[in-house]
Amino acid sequence: MTDKIELQADDFGHRHPGIYGTEREMTLYYDETNNIRKLRLRENRLNAEKQDNFVLGGLVMLPGQSIGDIKELRKALYIQPTAKEIKFDLIAKGDFMEALGSEKLGKVLSWLRAREIGIHFINLNVLHWVILDIVESIVADDEFEEVLPFQHELKNELHYIATRDLPGFLGIMQSYSFPDISRERTSDFIREVREFVVANWPENPNPATMMLRDVLSKAMSLNELAFLVDEQAGELIDGFHRFFLNRICTFKNARHILDEEKTVQAELARFRLMNGEEEMDVSFVDSVNAPEIQLSDVIVGLLGRFFTFIENTHSSDLVRLRDNLTPTQKQNLDTLGELINISDAVSNDLLFRVTTMDSNYKSDVFLWGTTPLPHLLAR
Repeated sequence: MTDKIELQADDFGHRHPGIYGTEREMTLYYDETNNIRKLRLRENRLNAEKQDNFVLGGLVMLPGQSIGDIKELRKALYIQPTAKEIKFDLIAKGDFMEALGSEKLGKVLSWLRAREIGIHFINLNVLHWVILDIVESIVADDEFEEVLPFQHELKNELHYIATRDLPGFLGIMQSYSFPDISRERTSDFIREVREFVVANWPENPNPATMMLRDVLSKAMSLNELAFLVDEQAGELIDGFHRFFLNRICTFKNARHILDEEKTVQAELARFRLMNGEEEMDVSFVDSVNAPEIQLSDVIVGLLGRFFTFIENTHSSDLVRLRDNLTPTQKQNLDTLGELINISDAVSNDLLFRVTTMDSNYKSDVFLWGTTPLPHLLAR
């Protein structure tokens, strides 16, 4: 039997300034959506036609909390006895806006709100995750120390411009065997990316757009891209297990209860997750016997649709749609926001987003009613 890879929580989890609450005792229940398993670059295209955001998340239970009598909730939701478990598809249908209008969804959200039960999530924009290594490789060089504080803005702009002509950008990546860019071709790759940026220059550039162009000009002198060398050509994402591992290691004193899923179980079985001398508390359960996992399925199903909706909807449309919510939609959105606030009070790292700054701003526009930034309305 192959020896397991030992991971120490303090080495693999988030330990950044400004993060609070990760040391607390709690129980995290998990489900996932939009797990495409692997993302590969083949012949100027991706193997997955849809790249909806991957979402990992579920319920957050503090010591002493309970979801209550699940039979009563099933009764309130009119779940038939023949249905072994509560699933999102029994609660709501359709895209996010249609699902948001579900009265059954409102009953689930209110059930959790009444018991002060929070939610957690990792929201991953898959394409952003792939592209950001270009910027991270550049700013990792000491020569670019002065632009390191602006790396998120640079990643945001590169993602925005890349998606203006995604087949063209993927063609550049493929021609350089991305993410295995040889040292000899580093300068040529950066030059072509810069030319692409200029060719797809937005009608309303902002200071970060111009900084990106200038940084790419300067980066043509680099000998290598630190995170894009000695990798396997065309293999963009080899699985999402690192996000499970990161969440578990970040909340090292928590119990982590996951739905039985063979692929995920096999991936995590390769690791021994340690908190000092103690192995962390990670288990897999059959969701039929775990109503907390069932309600996590509902939460993740909603969040998966929400983040896809945010990515695909213009800011002006988000404002219009929010202004015209039905009473049920508005109540459900408000309750979702309350659940998020409950979690944020426990730990701000329970709500983790790996996506563009623009997407985060747009999410705030719809969820909290903030005013869109001018550049968002111009895009």
